[in-house]
Amino acid sequence: MAPRTRTIAHGETMVVRGLDDFLRASDRAGRESKRYTRDTFREVGEDVRRGSTARFMRYSPRSAERYRTVVRRRGISVEQTLRRTTGLRPDFGALQMRRALEPALDVEAPNLESKLEAAMDRVADHFDAPA
Repeated sequence: MAPRTRTIAHGETMVVRGLDDFLRASDRAGRESKRYTRDTFREVGEDVRRGSTARFMRYSPRSAERYRTVVRRRGISVEQTLRRTTGLRPDFGALQMRRALEPALDVEAPNLESKLEAAMDRVADHFDAPA
């Protein structure tokens, strides 16, 4: 049975009860199933990543190109993978959140729940398919 989703009041956090157990089960199902599950869930966050990249290009193209969608047991997130810091701009992380990541999430928030449900349905169909 696929886990159910619930949107928290602010619309910024979506809780998927049982996601950890579900991902753990897909890990045990084999390499192909694990990869399919993670790739399908990664697609849910791609629109937020693309929006964040487009919004942050005017500040730092190099930094904007290094956003990645990551699927972990605790959830799906868009993160900055560029690790080098100069120390010249201590508020750079906050700037990325305010100018790129949060606005992109606000734009995509109304669609995320339906995208996640569709992704879970595709994964469930993958597991139900005859081997």
